[in-house]
Amino acid sequence: MSWQHKQFDWNHARTFLMVAEQGSLSAAARVMGVSQPTLGRQVSSFEEELKLTLFERMGKGLVLTESGQRLYEYVKKMSDAAEQFSLVANGQSNDVAGDVCISLSQLDAYFRFPPLWPKFKEFAPKIRLELEVSNQISDLKGRQADVAIRYKRPEQADLIIKKLGTEAVFLYGHRDYVASFEDKPPNQVSNLNLIGFDQTDQMKNYLEGLGWQLRKEQFSFLCENQLVQWQLVQQGGALAFLPDHIAAREADLVPAFMPFYKPIELDVWLVCHRELHTNPRVKLVFDFLAEHFIDT
Repeated sequence: MSWQHKQFDWNHARTFLMVAEQGSLSAAARVMGVSQPTLGRQVSSFEEELKLTLFERMGKGLVLTESGQRLYEYVKKMSDAAEQFSLVANGQSNDVAGDVCISLSQLDAYFRFPPLWPKFKEFAPKIRLELEVSNQISDLKGRQADVAIRYKRPEQADLIIKKLGTEAVFLYGHRDYVASFEDKPPNQVSNLNLIGFDQTDQMKNYLEGLGWQLRKEQFSFLCENQLVQWQLVQQGGALAFLPDHIAAREADLVPAFMPFYKPIELDVWLVCHRELHTNPRVKLVFDFLAEHFIDT
């Protein structure tokens, strides 16, 4: 059948994509700024147009059917292409200028952002970026930043969020230090030292939940600055929690206790205020990060 004879509503496809990514009508409605009944009608209309069932209800959420999953892959490619087209076009516009503040963690600002800088200058030469570098969660509603990368899904209803992916956090150490463990379980290693973030027992409790038996003094160094942790762990003699894609940049860092450790899975969220809909420079930065951030 030729395209001329095929009815296709891109707005319905966009709704389908958003519901699939958010996992429920209510979550998609908050992101898109429309009512849940409106989205429900659009999904039903799209299913009628295609003569397919795209979602099945699972508890309070929706999951894709087999047909829905196959169509999602195509619609996602269409959406990515449209975003890239808009990104290039808007970025070259002389009207897109001004300041935008991005909030990034220390590791992201140090490792992930610098390779993006030349690409962004090509797309939006008149936008001046300001980086807020902190592991603390910035207040977007209070306008401490315009756009943020977060590792915990925000709960506020008036923020726009997009999941970029998932990263795994392991315990890493210098290869010589890890080799000294001789494949013993952590409870049998006498020289086990860990680098912690603060005085709380959050990490200690996590490891003890995996069966580790730890003493508080084994967290022999506390530091909230992850760049300092990155340098310390390379000196040997201690382990630190690091994302795998960051640790992989240093050949001498290897994961420790792999048979006895379950990695911490962190979802990566791109977040901004609802001004995204009305501020072209904020939208440009948001779309650029959505396209390129997770690949660096």
